Amino acid sequence: MIVLLGAIVGLVAAGGVALVGYGLVGSVSPVSEDDAAREMLGMAPRPLSGGGQHPGGVGMASWIRRYRWRALGAITVFVVGWAATGWLAAGAVLGWVVIVVPLLNDAQKSRRASLALTEALADWADMLRDSMASHAGLGEAIGVTAEVAPEPIKPQVRRLVARAEHQSLSIGLGRFAAEVGDPVADLIVAALSIAADGQARNLPALLGEISAAARAETRMRLRLEASRARTYSSSRVLVAMTFIMSVSLMIFAPEFMAPYSEPVGQIVLMLIGVLFAGALFALVSLSKPVKSPRLLAGVANQGDRATP
Repeated sequence: MIVLLGAIVGLVAAGGVALVGYGLVGSVSPVSEDDAAREMLGMAPRPLSGGGQHPGGVGMASWIRRYRWRALGAITVFVVGWAATGWLAAGAVLGWVVIVVPLLNDAQKSRRASLALTEALADWADMLRDSMASHAGLGEAIGVTAEVAPEPIKPQVRRLVARAEHQSLSIGLGRFAAEVGDPVADLIVAALSIAADGQARNLPALLGEISAAARAETRMRLRLEASRARTYSSSRVLVAMTFIMSVSLMIFAPEFMAPYSEPVGQIVLMLIGVLFAGALFALVSLSKPVKSPRLLAGVANQGDRATP
């Protein structure tokens, strides 16, 4: 019976390791080119056409596809931790760690994607400025940059050029701003929209100023990222050391951990786990990139009503 129980726990543990590995890198399910581009930019996947969404506004199917392995990994680690230690609280704490720690990696990826997006928009503004300085029209300048636009915004620029062929440029620019969802993109779109209406006199110079401001913001955020790198590294080391110390005590000094086997000890251990998980959640929230308010935040709904 003991051998059978050990075999079952071993199989569950092996499955848990695999699921945690999948959880750390996210889902590998195939996604559309548009959803892949939006995920690379740190944007939410497109809602389902039927309107099915979870409370945060992301399509429920996309949300489940992205986080299912992490949830399964957390459940598996919870079961293994409970079976190996006999402590319900230990399994719960380990499950929470499996959920929270990958969120730190997600926040880091989101910050990097946000920086890459701002830099890409600055490069695109320079491309437009140089094209228009060579006496190209606005529509022609946008079309020229479609194939050479930076990778983070190339799909959106291509769709902008495609829309401009069968609808007004102002509406296409509004949809572009809604898809990218970045304050720098809103500034570029506002300048281009004014120029499309014939009200801008020196658009190349304005685009150059927007590009310079975006690059200055990128440099500032890079300095901030460098100053916070030690904090993020320390948090990961703290989590690893806490886990290693707890396991070591359970293996080599079980008498020291014996009080936690009692009901009161389980409650205390659960409270410690809640505080630990709460601190990690707070760190995740603080590490997420904070963007400035968007200038054209309401353009998306207008564009959707105006175009099919």
